[in-house]
Amino acid sequence: MGDLFRDLRYGWRMLRARPGFAVVAVLTLGLGVGANTAIFSAVNALLLRPLPIADVDHVVYGMALREGFDPFGTSFLDYALYRDQAHSFASTGLATQRQFNLTGRIEPERLNGAAVTASYLGTLGVRPALGRLFADDEDRPGGPAVALVSDELWHRHFGGARDVIGRTLDLEGRPHSIVGVLPAGFDVPYSAEVWIPMQVGFESLPLADRAATGHELVARLKAGVRLQDADAELKTLARRLEQEHPQIRRGWSYGIVPLRQQLLADIDGRAKRSLGVLTVAVGFLLLICCANVASLLLARGVAREGEIAIRRSLGAAQGRLVRQLLTESLLLALLGGAAGVLLAYWARPLLAALNPIQASALGSVLTDFRIDGRVLAFSLAVTVLTGAVSGMIPALKIARSTGLISVLRQRDQRAASGGGGRRVLAALVVAEVAIAAALLVGGGLLVRSFQRLQDVDLGFRADGLVMIELPLSPVRYPTLPKRARFIEEVLSRVRALPRVVAAGATTNVPMQRGTTLDSIFEAEGRPRTDPSQVPITAHRLVSPGYPAALGVKLVAGRLLDDGDREGSLPVAVVSEELGRQAWPSEDALGKRVRRVRAGERGPWMTVVGVVRDVKEDRFNFRVRRPVWYLPYAQQTFAPPVTLPLELVVRTNGDPGGLAAAVRTVVRAIDAEQPIGAVMPLREQLADVLIADRFSAVLIATLAAAGLLLAALGLYGVMAYTVGQRTGEIGLRMALGARPSDVLRLVVGQGFGFVAAGLLLGIAGAWILSRLLSSALYEVSPSDPATFGAVAAVLAASALVACWLPARRATRIDPMAALRCE
Repeated sequence: MGDLFRDLRYGWRMLRARPGFAVVAVLTLGLGVGANTAIFSAVNALLLRPLPIADVDHVVYGMALREGFDPFGTSFLDYALYRDQAHSFASTGLATQRQFNLTGRIEPERLNGAAVTASYLGTLGVRPALGRLFADDEDRPGGPAVALVSDELWHRHFGGARDVIGRTLDLEGRPHSIVGVLPAGFDVPYSAEVWIPMQVGFESLPLADRAATGHELVARLKAGVRLQDADAELKTLARRLEQEHPQIRRGWSYGIVPLRQQLLADIDGRAKRSLGVLTVAVGFLLLICCANVASLLLARGVAREGEIAIRRSLGAAQGRLVRQLLTESLLLALLGGAAGVLLAYWARPLLAALNPIQASALGSVLTDFRIDGRVLAFSLAVTVLTGAVSGMIPALKIARSTGLISVLRQRDQRAASGGGGRRVLAALVVAEVAIAAALLVGGGLLVRSFQRLQDVDLGFRADGLVMIELPLSPVRYPTLPKRARFIEEVLSRVRALPRVVAAGATTNVPMQRGTTLDSIFEAEGRPRTDPSQVPITAHRLVSPGYPAALGVKLVAGRLLDDGDREGSLPVAVVSEELGRQAWPSEDALGKRVRRVRAGERGPWMTVVGVVRDVKEDRFNFRVRRPVWYLPYAQQTFAPPVTLPLELVVRTNGDPGGLAAAVRTVVRAIDAEQPIGAVMPLREQLADVLIADRFSAVLIATLAAAGLLLAALGLYGVMAYTVGQRTGEIGLRMALGARPSDVLRLVVGQGFGFVAAGLLLGIAGAWILSRLLSSALYEVSPSDPATFGAVAAVLAASALVACWLPARRATRIDPMAALRCE
C-alpha cells in the first residue's frame, strides 16, 4: 500500500507538470466513459432494474399469433385451456382493458382501468399497500361491485387518507366499494388507475365471444421451467385447439415473451436490439478514446525515456516501472471517469427526451434513467478497464528500455525516428480509423433509413388535425343506435364551431397507441388458396365525413355519406392494399367483402370507394396493411363499448382553444359525458418513429465523435512524427528536397495509415451492418452510397489532419535543423 500511495503521489505530480496533456487525456476519457455510463443508465432502467412485480423474470405474457408471427390478444378459449392444462405455469391470470367514466364529482373524469381475474394480481406477485386484493368469490358472475385503486388515484381523489377502504367510486353510474390500494408506481396493465373483478363465466359465453382475442394473459413459470420449453408446450396445446375448432382457429398459433418485454411495448424486440446496437457503438467510441490516450501516453513516454533509463540503471525492476506507469494511467482514467459521470448526468435529460420506449405500463419506473449504484459501479469498472487498456501498451513499451547508454545513443533523432514507438503509434491510428469507419457506416445506414421512414406517404394530411377522445358510457349508451345518435349530434355542433373545416368520428385514429381493432375479412368469390391463411384488415367504424376530415385521397368511387345508415345497403370504403389482396387482378369497386368473427360471418358489404393506402397501424408502420372504413351506424358487429371513440377535427386555426369549445358542446348534450385526451395528430405521429430517431441521432452523434477523435489522433501522431523527424526533414531539404516533396512525404505517410484503417473498418462494417438489417427500411446493409460517403468523409478528415503537420514540416529551416543535430 505504501508503494501504491507513493506511485499515486508521483503520478499526480507528473500530471500537474503537464497540465495540457492531462486536460486533453481526461476530456477524451471522460467522453468515452460518459457515453457508456449514459447508455448503461438507459439499459439499467429498461432491462435490469427490479420492477414492482415479484421475480419479474419468471413472469411471461401470452399472445395469439396470426400465421405464426402477427401478435394479437388472448381469447377466453386460450386462457381456459392454458390455465387448466399447461404444466409449465405455477399460476395464470387474465385482464381486459376498460375505460371507466368516474361521475359524482365536480367534473366527470375518464379513468384507465382493467377487469381482471382474481388470480391476475397474485400471478404478478403484487401486494397491496393498503387493504387486500380480490377474493375468489368476488370474481364470479353477479359478484359484488368492488374495486382496487392506484396509489396516484388514492392521493388525487382521497388525499391519501388511510380510511379509504370501504369508500365508494361511482364507475359508470354504479358505486364500487374500494377494497385496496396498490403500491406506488404500479399500473399494470394498460397504465390502469382502477381495477375491478372480471366476473365472467367463460363456459357459458357463445363461442364467438370465447374466441375473441381481446384480453391479456400473464403467467408465472414454475421453478426450473425455461421460457422456450413453456412456449413449445403452448404451441402444442394451440394445435390441439386448432383441431377442436378448425373453423375459427385454423392459421392461429400461440406464443409467450417475457413480461418485461411486453411492458416496454417491444413485442418484436426492435427497441432491445436498438439498445444493443447503441451499446456496441459506445463501446467502439470507448476503444477510440483508449487508442487516443494510449497514443498520448506513448508519445509522452518517449520524452521520459531518459528518466526511465536512469531508474533502470539504478536498479528499478521492469515490473516496478510498469506498475508505476499503469498507476499513472489509472489515475488519469479515474479523473476521466469522474468527468464522464458528470457528462452522463448532463446527458440524462437529452437521453430521456430521445427515449425510444413507450411503456404500456410501469412507465415511471422503466423510463427513470437515474444514475444509481449499479450505474456507478458499471462506470467505475469501465474507468478501471479503460485505464488498464490505454496504459498497458505504453507502459510495456516505455519500461522495456535497456539502460542509460542505449537511450543516450538513441538521442540522435534520425535513429529514434525509426524505432518501434512509431510502429505502435501507427497501429493505434489504424485501429482508430477502422473503428471510426465502422461507426460511421452504422450511423449512415440508420440515418438513411430514418430519412426514408420520414418520407413515407401516410395516405392522409396530418396538419391541422386534432384528436379528441370521447369515452362513451356503456350504461348511458348501451346500444349502437343510441351511440350513433349521440355522435351525430356532437359532430353537427362541432362542425358549426369557428375555424372548424371538417369533423368525423372513428374507433381508432391512425397510429393510435394501445388497443387497435382488426378484422378477418373474406372476399366474395375469392376462396383462400391456403386454408391456414388469416387475411386481416384494420377495422375502422367511422362516421360520415371522417375520411374527408382525415384527408385521404379517393382513387375510385365515393366516400361514405349520410345515406350510409342503418337499413340501407351495407357498404365499405377500402384501401388499395385490401383491393390488391382480395382481388389481385380485378377492380375492387362494386365487389363485396364481409367480416368473419369466430366462424360467424357478417353481411356482405359492397365496396363503394377505394382510397390510397393509409398508415393506420403503428406496429406495422413499415409494411402495407389493408384498411376498410365502415359506417358506424350500419354495424352488426359493434366495437367494444369500453373503448373510447375518437373525434377527429380539422381546423384552420390554432387548435389550443378547440378542447374547451368541444367540451362545452358535449356538456350541453350530456353533462355526465367526460372528454379524454386532446392532442394534435401531428404529436401522436411524432413518437411513431421515436425508436428509429433514437438510434439514428445517437449513433450518428457517436460516429461524429469517433470521427473527430480519430482525426485528432491522426493529427497528434503526425505532429509527433514530424517533430521526431525534424533533423531528417531538414537534411532532405538541405539536399534539395522541395516543400511539395516534404508535403507529399508527410501526407502520404498519414494516408497510408488511413488507407489501412479504412480497409479494415469497411470490412468490419460490412460484417457488422448485417446486424442492423432488421432495423433498416428500404436501405441495404451494404448500401454503396453510405460506404462511399464514409470513405470520402474519412479521406477528407485525414487530409486536414495530415496537412497541418505537413505544412509545418515544409517551413523547417534546414540549417537550424542541422544545427540541432
